[in-house]
Amino acid sequence: MAGELVKAEQVLKIGQRIEFYVDDDDEKYLSRIENVTDKYIIAAMPYNRKRVPVIPVRGANVYALAVGQKCRYRFFSVFREKSLEDGYLPVWHIDKPEQVEKHQNREFVRVRVTKKVMVSVIGQDGSIGEPSMTYTVDLSGNGVCFIMDNPLPQDTEVALELYDIPGVGTVKVMGRVIHSTKFERRDGDVFHIGTHMEHLSRQIMNKIVRYLFYVQRRNIAKGVDI
Repeated sequence: MAGELVKAEQVLKIGQRIEFYVDDDDEKYLSRIENVTDKYIIAAMPYNRKRVPVIPVRGANVYALAVGQKCRYRFFSVFREKSLEDGYLPVWHIDKPEQVEKHQNREFVRVRVTKKVMVSVIGQDGSIGEPSMTYTVDLSGNGVCFIMDNPLPQDTEVALELYDIPGVGTVKVMGRVIHSTKFERRDGDVFHIGTHMEHLSRQIMNKIVRYLFYVQRRNIAKGVDI
């Protein structure tokens, strides 16, 4: 099940391939798990595209994707230090998470969050419609679903401004409508507009995913069905 949170020790194993993104860096760094302790994950020091060792500053935020047999597990951590494993292998020490998120096919899990969003519909001639303030239904690392009074045709382009995303602030991005789904309410029908956010930077995407991961853990702690 995409979005399921599982205990880290159940899935993070020695020899497992792992991918890192560091702070606001857009480059992906490949590594593998060399050891797992009570406090740390010890991973082989990755190299950048120029084959230079990657050594983050102490305390840098790390977004990680551990590769399983049928899915991947993502989590956020903090870089603590570099050292030599067994006296010769350069490695990272990063905080061991309590939980990781299971997801499949590289898809982002959608999390129910209510945030203000300004929507402006782009016409086929490139004209920008009158902006309309509404609210999100759910959010993912690369998509958003919001409420509208009327449906929007598939592939319609929209300009979006999402407000008050913790750790991000306001996100201004272009979107492409994937679907419009009708919902009946006592005060009148509304439409949930599922939209793919186009050309979102890895920096912003990581920050959104980090916030959504926090929301998931908070909801589980409260016993809320995610």
